[in-house]
Amino acid sequence: MANRFPDWRETLFGAMALVLSFALSACGGAAECGCSDTVSVPDIDVPRLDAGDAADAADAILPDGGPPAPLWDDLVGTGEPVGGIVGVASHMRTSDDADPLRDFEFDQYAGFQGFRIRRGLRWNNVEPARDEWHFDQVSTPVTMAQARGVRILPLLAYGNSWAQDDPDSYGTLHIADYATYAGRMAAEFCATAKDYELWNEENITRFWDLPPDPAKYADLLIASAAAIRTACPDARVVFGGLASYDDVGLFDTWGFLRRALAARPEACAAFDALALHPYTWFQFDPPEHDEEVSFDVVKHSQTRMTTLARDILAAGGCAPKPILFTEVGWPSYDLTEDQVARYAARSLLLAARDGVEGWYWYTFWDDAPDSGGIRPEENHFGLWAWPGADDSVRRAKPAWLALKTAATLLGGSRFARDLGPALGLPNDVYCLAFVDDAGGVQLALWDGREVPDVTLDGEDAGGPDTTFALDLPLPGCTIVTSLRDMNGTMLETRPAGLTLPLLLTPQVQYLDLGCGPSASVARLAPIPR
Repeated sequence: MANRFPDWRETLFGAMALVLSFALSACGGAAECGCSDTVSVPDIDVPRLDAGDAADAADAILPDGGPPAPLWDDLVGTGEPVGGIVGVASHMRTSDDADPLRDFEFDQYAGFQGFRIRRGLRWNNVEPARDEWHFDQVSTPVTMAQARGVRILPLLAYGNSWAQDDPDSYGTLHIADYATYAGRMAAEFCATAKDYELWNEENITRFWDLPPDPAKYADLLIASAAAIRTACPDARVVFGGLASYDDVGLFDTWGFLRRALAARPEACAAFDALALHPYTWFQFDPPEHDEEVSFDVVKHSQTRMTTLARDILAAGGCAPKPILFTEVGWPSYDLTEDQVARYAARSLLLAARDGVEGWYWYTFWDDAPDSGGIRPEENHFGLWAWPGADDSVRRAKPAWLALKTAATLLGGSRFARDLGPALGLPNDVYCLAFVDDAGGVQLALWDGREVPDVTLDGEDAGGPDTTFALDLPLPGCTIVTSLRDMNGTMLETRPAGLTLPLLLTPQVQYLDLGCGPSASVARLAPIPR
């Protein structure tokens, strides 16, 4: 269900775009940090850092003439905790048949805080004939999610041959019949599922068949939202996840949303959250990469795609709405598994910074490693390797460990501040601050310039071996710092000083500043594998 140019029409669009691109390219003090004076850390001498010294150190790194940077003042967490953002767009079996792979998948989610899954509960399985309902064909993931403390987002799709003018074309579906299905699903699962995503990638031909029709989708959205809210008054309706390219305008990112709102302004009131699939160009570029190919052709970073969506909502007259990434990912086909792991961790952290409510990786298992077809990359998006012909293989890919590390170290923490501007960091070099409810402060740091940004004026600094040396001023609440790599391996612990020298690379590093009552021996514990 990712944006993968799967048929000849979409491949032609991709080839045209490539030709075009080649042608056109010529805590001030301890009180503010909630610090404790009696934190115990074994085998480390822990001098306290005076708040005034910390402020002096922060001022010292500012560009000449710049005002003092309140690096550590009033750090307040916003948005969802990191552990409540992360999820998977799963392909698990939906029927009530026994399935060891589904059981195994749910077992892996047990170690997370508030994990999410998105699963399609297909209309033709639920209602194979008008008014013939078979909820047993889709209910098992919902009941298992409830039992395991996992939050499920049902995807309501796709068409149904008896409810279409053309059985082979989703775009000819009868809106009233789809709305009935949506309402019945909300009535059936209201006690467990409160969000319902309406359709998937409705802006591309693969999932609409006729040329995508923003006005008809808006009508479907309005009718289905009314049915869902009648059946489950506290449910939220999610605008179906948009592919990051568009069949109508290949480089008009989220243009379908703009056209839908223009055709039916009343659609703003019909949905409560917007779903996006912010895949980067051919799922190859890293999440930070922006590239101007020409004045009209731009490859957008994840953050820029998020900003564009919010701008379109505002321009369309909509109030601000939560954004969900109901699919995001990179395949370990053209990219190495280690590259994919780096991109996954960085994408999640940027989503937290940008206020994204839910982030769903596509998907849990690889498919069979087929190298044929137009886009064999499709089979290599999993966080776990293909389980083999007999389903006996259980190998986590590096991206799984990277996400588990982020969710373990930052699970209860919320994004507080991007320290990069105050530290004078270059574009795409990051130092993000997260805080937990006990006053603990953790940082996520990396150099995201391994594929440098490109403008019409040239290419930014960076490259595969990019690094950035940072002398980080420490807040007054610092007791002891502990630094881990992207996989959770402890790199070093050291007592507090005025500054901490760090070398940032494309791999995320996590720095715990030892602030607050949560700065304890548990901070130094190994990450569960």
